[in-house]
Amino acid sequence: MDQVDALWKAPLHEIVRGYSYQATTETFDCLVCGKSFEKGIIYAEGDHFYEAEKYAKLHLRQEHGSMFDYLLGLNKKLTGLTDLQKNLLRLFYDGFNDQEIVKQLDGGSTSTIRNHRFALREKEKQAKLFLAIMELLEQQQRSGGKEQEKPARKQQLVEIHRTATVRDERYATTEDEYHTIILNYFKEGPEGPLSSFPKKEKRKLVILRHLISRFEVGKRYTEKEVNTLLQAAFHDYVTLRRYMIEYGFMDREEDGSAYWVNEGIPAMTEERRQELLAAYKERKNAAGVYQVRNTENGKLFVGSSPNLDAVWNRLQFELKMKGSRIKGLQKDWKEFGEEAFVFEVLEEFKPGSSAPDAPISQQLAAMEQQWIEKLQPFGEKGYNE
Repeated sequence: MDQVDALWKAPLHEIVRGYSYQATTETFDCLVCGKSFEKGIIYAEGDHFYEAEKYAKLHLRQEHGSMFDYLLGLNKKLTGLTDLQKNLLRLFYDGFNDQEIVKQLDGGSTSTIRNHRFALREKEKQAKLFLAIMELLEQQQRSGGKEQEKPARKQQLVEIHRTATVRDERYATTEDEYHTIILNYFKEGPEGPLSSFPKKEKRKLVILRHLISRFEVGKRYTEKEVNTLLQAAFHDYVTLRRYMIEYGFMDREEDGSAYWVNEGIPAMTEERRQELLAAYKERKNAAGVYQVRNTENGKLFVGSSPNLDAVWNRLQFELKMKGSRIKGLQKDWKEFGEEAFVFEVLEEFKPGSSAPDAPISQQLAAMEQQWIEKLQPFGEKGYNE
């Protein structure tokens, strides 16, 4: 957990004092740098000795100044404060009166300063009420019972990563929406390749958040290593890499010599991973026989799959990566281009239609053979061998 995350999770009184007490480890942890001081240990500073909590206070004062300074110095995305509001709060904190503040700001009037004081007080009142409302909401969700637990969780918003370059409605994605987007764009399962990269920003963010889990936090990658991991998910790895940086999921050295996952990126939990895998397995995928047709010369490739939605995605991925096992198709793909090929379903599999006791794979193979005999996609007519 990074220190901004620690701040979010700490109650108000701990944020104000600058350290938290962890009962499990019996330590007092600095909320600014994360340094821990173990309860029961005596700490020496010069000629003086301190118990853990008092030493945590001393550490905070000596190393970080005041919590007021630290909090006021946080990014606007975190505090919601403008530069003017920060300057005024600093002057208020230092004890300047309204007339002195006018001089410090080199302009304005005392009535303007009073208006700012009033606006900030109103902001404080609103914040208190909002905190109370959210706390009551959390209490209700915690006590909602097992039947309400999962529906409530599905409607919870996915956490925004701390290094997000913008924070707006594009991040307003519920857990349920997140699952739907992932299953729609990763047709071969959440750990498979990406079928396409969406144009809508909200979906882009979900895809990028999902893909960043394939990188290790704390590890530095070369550009080639980043490309390899992203290329395994999508042929246009350059676009994915650019958006990873643009949206704050990753950062890099100015010369591109090293890349890394930004701190504060929520990790893919095992619970979410298992939920996605389970949801994918529960989906009813259309099975059947298909053809890939070259519209320029009429040549065909005939095949079958238990997942018609996913197979075209897989074929395109292999062709774009120049790794298709269908050599003739790969050659013509290069010659005529992607736009020359269309994917068409010849027949969908209907359970029980023939040999109901046979495995689906055998029934699909029999259907495929019937279509191959009918269309004869060999030699000048096709790509089958």
